Amino acid sequence: MVEQANELILDILPLSADTARLVRVYGTAPCVVLPGSVPAPEGGSLALTELGDYCFSEKPRSLPAPDALCRYAVSADGTVRLTRAFGQAVGQKPARRYDFDLDAPAADEEELHPVCGSFLEEVTLPDSVQVIGSCAFYNCRSLRLLTVGSRELTVGSDVFLNCFALETLRVQAAPEQPTGLFAPHRFESSLRILCLKQKTHIPK
Repeated sequence: MVEQANELILDILPLSADTARLVRVYGTAPCVVLPGSVPAPEGGSLALTELGDYCFSEKPRSLPAPDALCRYAVSADGTVRLTRAFGQAVGQKPARRYDFDLDAPAADEEELHPVCGSFLEEVTLPDSVQVIGSCAFYNCRSLRLLTVGSRELTVGSDVFLNCFALETLRVQAAPEQPTGLFAPHRFESSLRILCLKQKTHIPK
């Protein structure tokens, strides 16, 4: 598969109860808008409910095995399609491999550019996200804007460690609406918190 301009590639770990955890993001643009759901390999859909630990860090830790993940392509118009399921390209028959091939990369494995670290500038999370894992944005030194939905959030430790450029947290909810706004006193006093009465479009 050839990555198209402005296309995002998502590595996702399916969880129980038709939910999923975002493990890694690839692409060529520093601004990321995540979908609220993705097609499930067996049919139906998976709600994107978690950002994994070190998800946007340059040096992720304890990544799941490739055969536990599903890979999705998100086009510029928000369309999401499954491209790999549990290590196997969608629509491709399992290749016969021999003992001397076991350490070789898959023939269709493409070189992907991770959206992480100092490359990342903006992230928009869907309402479906309920958990942000520890160190999810560790050392994202150019991250300046994070947009979250109106749902309550569980946040791990050191989520924004060394995010020195982060200046705006945008909450897509009315000021009186319960939100996932978390401990604003933990940030620098220069952080702006904006509440929007009307949501911008986020692909579902």
